[in-house]
Parts: sequence; C-alpha cells; structure tokens
Amino acid sequence: MKALIFHQSGEPADVLRYADLPEPVAGDGYVLVEVAARPIHPADLAFIRGQYRVKPSFPQAAGLEGSGVIVKSPERSPFIVGTRVAFRAPGSWAEVARVPFDRLITVPPGIPDKVACQVSLNPATAVGLLDEVKAKRGDWVMLTAATSTVSNLVVSIARRRGIGVIGLIRGDAAEGKMRSIADHVLSIKNPELVATVTALTGGRRVSGLLDSVGGPDTAKLFAALAPGACIVAYGVQDRQPAPVTNAMLIYSNLTWKGFGIDYWLSRCPADSKVKMFDELWSMIEDKTLPLPIASTFGLDRFGEALAADAQQGRAGKVLLVS
Repeated sequence: MKALIFHQSGEPADVLRYADLPEPVAGDGYVLVEVAARPIHPADLAFIRGQYRVKPSFPQAAGLEGSGVIVKSPERSPFIVGTRVAFRAPGSWAEVARVPFDRLITVPPGIPDKVACQVSLNPATAVGLLDEVKAKRGDWVMLTAATSTVSNLVVSIARRRGIGVIGLIRGDAAEGKMRSIADHVLSIKNPELVATVTALTGGRRVSGLLDSVGGPDTAKLFAALAPGACIVAYGVQDRQPAPVTNAMLIYSNLTWKGFGIDYWLSRCPADSKVKMFDELWSMIEDKTLPLPIASTFGLDRFGEALAADAQQGRAGKVLLVS
C-alpha cells in the first residue's frame, strides 16, 4: 500500500516520503480501515518530529486521525466489514490503517468523510475540557488562544449547554473578535482584565480556565476565578514558567491540572463516549459544530498540503484525501 512514511524524526517536509509500506494485519482487537480522509493537526507534525506523547516506531506511517471503511475484521469482532468509521490511531496517512477496537467510532449515514475524519480529536477534546472543569448551565469559563480551532469548538458546545465563554488572546481584541466566536473576546494584556471579566459575568467570576498557552500570563488570570474553580492546561504555546504559588491555589481552593486527549479517552466510560459522540454527530448534522475545510490534497501531494497548513489565518483544516 502507499503511505506517507518516515524513517527518523524531523521536520515533516524533510523526512516524509510517499512510498510503499506492507499492509498491516487485522486481528487481536484490531481492524483494517481503508482510509478516505485525514486532517493535518499540530499533533501530527509533533508526532513526526518526535515531540508528541505518542512515539513513532520506524518505519512509521504518519498521521493520528482519519475516517474510512472497515475492509478487514477478525472473527468474532463487534465491527463488520463495510462499516464506516472515524478513528484516532497512529498510521492514518496511509491507504489502509490498523485501528484498535476501542478507537473506532461508527459514522452515521449522511456525514461525509471530510467531516467525520475530524471528530475524534478536536471536538472530543472540546467536550473533555468542558467536562474537566465541570462547567454547568449558567456558569462562565475563560479560555486562552480564543481564535484556535479547539477554542471555537469549546464555545459551540458550551453555547449548546448554556455556558458562557470569555475568550482571551495575546494580541488585539478587535482582531480576535473576527476569528473567535466566544461571547466576549479580551486581550490578556488588558491592564483591567480581571475587573472587565468580573463585570461581564455580573460579578460571578468564572468557574474554569482552559489554557492552551501557559507562560507568565497564566498567573494573572487566577484572580478572575471563583473559589473552587478548575484550571486545565492542554497546550504549550509558551514554554516559560508561570509564577504560581501554593497560596494562590490554597486560598481559593483551586485545582490546576493537565489534559491529554488519549489519557482522558482511556479513562472515559464506554457509555460516556457513546453519549459524547451522539452529541457531536447531532451538532454536526444541525450545523452548530463548525468543522470547516480549508483545502484538500492527495497523499502524493503532501508537500503542497504541508505548505497550505502552514499558512497563517487559513479558515479550516487541510485534509489529505484518497
């Protein structure tokens, strides 16, 4: 089969090759999926660079997410050949991927592969983040990097659940409002940030902070949090340390923790996963969950796809399609 493979970690444009790779084998809790579409995520690029929590095993087919049709399934498998599925598993940038049972998500009829291939990472992350801060109807949450794909998905799901969202960006707030769908968008550099947040929430303060940036600016946000609030770190855009003391956590009974989607999914009960994806499919069908597509390329045009993905301000995901 054809695949985008790499024999060593490095910059994707340098180490990826469109080449032949032996087709994997179904069995022992795995099916084979003929992959139709695959998004390019920052996580995919980090995987190729050797910087992701999932480490490559060389020669490695790139890619961590996709959708397609089951073409081989072992005996007594709960998944039958011909079933359309989305999945999250290493090796999706290939014509055929080997996917474990617990990473398969059945795709409802009518949802195209170009949309379905995006559901298992960013939308699932958005649900997980909101669940981690235990936000409920009437609450407010803050999130950093308000113009990101995940941030806008969080806002869409929060809106459906009756949760308000204040989005924070490091640049100009007016510019951020053009790319974020948060209820309010503020610059984290605003000297009156905490007072502004408190005014916007009617003095209630916020019950959670979803932080994909980190760094020195994080600590100043703690003052806007309600007692008992939760801070969830899920990105590392700024690798500088945050000046947070034990007192800041103790006196307001704050919880500060990290979030990784693979770990979260591994601990998510099966019935909760079903409920989550039912909610996501429903939102996709009624067009309240934005999963825009910027452009599509065949696997053999991966160089063009990587260049398109690197463009600033693109609207939507770049996909690799078969």
